[in-house]
Amino acid sequence: MHTEEILLDKSQVLASLSELPDKVSSDELIERILFIKLIESRLRETTQVPHEQVMQELKAMRQQKTGESGKTA
Repeated sequence: MHTEEILLDKSQVLASLSELPDKVSSDELIERILFIKLIESRLRETTQVPHEQVMQELKAMRQQKTGESGKTA
């Protein structure tokens, strides 16, 4: 089964990236882009995925990210 490719709006991506600090790792950039892609994907599925489930997934991602940022490199 072929899934439709999700195209991101360049201005949306640039706006999101501009919120990052001046120096970031490539992993952080990739995470930000994948996060935007996840949001776009979930927005397309809103008729299939309950709002509560999406919010729980976003909360879990945020908690995971917060936990990772507390680790020393």
